[in-house]
Order: sequence, then structure tokens, then C-alpha cells
Amino acid sequence: MYKGLIFLYLAIFSFYVLFTRIPDYFEGEYIKGVVSQASFSSSNNAPLLVVDYNVGSEKLQYKTNEWFLKKYKAGDAVTIIYNPAEPSVASIYAIVGYWVKWPELLLTAVFFIILFIAAKTIAGNNGTEHNSDQNPGKKRKYDK
Repeated sequence: MYKGLIFLYLAIFSFYVLFTRIPDYFEGEYIKGVVSQASFSSSNNAPLLVVDYNVGSEKLQYKTNEWFLKKYKAGDAVTIIYNPAEPSVASIYAIVGYWVKWPELLLTAVFFIILFIAAKTIAGNNGTEHNSDQNPGKKRKYDK
């Protein structure tokens, strides 16, 4: 049953992620960008990442303070996904940062844990423990 709950959580979270990304995965286009600034803002206690990219003749910048798994440095090449109708709406195309955002992951994980504990508390013990005194089971016909 627990495996089923975990599978259900992962399925629901996957569908949520697939259809809520901005810019949209199905309509977005990809382009290479270059990190122009990678620093840490002590006032915000968060990283600051600025990526320059060109769409046609238009020069654009993508700024973010998200935490990524990879540590970017100035001059690194990154893949940008952007909305072709509005190229200023963009994101770094990465597992953590585009597909998985830390606040969403933590919020859904806490929600899953609370519901899991509530279900376990409400359902109680499922009685799978075997007590040899109450139900001895079959005896062997022959001793070895």
C-alpha cells in the first residue's frame, strides 16, 4: 500500500510539473545563453545569476535568484527555454530550476508526509504481525 501511495504522489507531481512550467515546455524554444554574472547576494541570502541570450537580433537577459544543483560561473554556456511569442519570458532549462523548483518540491513533500501520517494513524495497525502463541500454524508431519 505504501508503494502505491508513493507511486500516486510521483504520478500526480509529474503531471503537475509537466503542465505548469513557464515558459511552456510544449511551445517553448531552446537557445544557448552565456552566464554574464554569477554571484551571491548576502542581503537576500540567495544567489544571483544573469544569463545573456539573443533571439533573432534582440539581446535579452534572464535574471534569477533560484538555487540550482550546478554551480554556474561567468562565461558558462547554458540552455535557455523561452516563449517564442514573448522571448523575455525565459528560464534555464535544467532539472532543478525549470522542471523541479525547490519550494514546490518541499511543499508537496510536507503535504505528502502529513497525509501519510494521518492515513497511518486513522487506519491503525493492519494486523500483519504474527504471534506464535495465538496462532501456532501447521505442525510438521515428520521431524528431521
